[in-house]
Amino acid sequence: MRSRSVGVAAAAFACVVLGTPAVSQTPAPVARGAAIFAERCKECHEPAMDRAPSREELAAKKPEEIVAAMTTGPMTPIAEGLTPEEKQAVAAFLTAH
Repeated sequence: MRSRSVGVAAAAFACVVLGTPAVSQTPAPVARGAAIFAERCKECHEPAMDRAPSREELAAKKPEEIVAAMTTGPMTPIAEGLTPEEKQAVAAFLTAH
């Protein structure tokens, strides 16, 4: 039940943030990345706090840089428990244009 509500929330979040209808137009990894970002990252990155880069600054990075920050960099504690696919999904969401 929780995964279904997370999916619905991700679609709604993607609709608001990306300005797209909440239908099957948003690829699943991007929608999942939006949900993870909202749950774990948004508090510090939107708006940016302290040394945290803003959402816009993150969007300018390469997906590999974002994944590296979550895997071996400063975001490792925040990304703890995320699968490699979920980290990729966050990077895909942040760099989607």
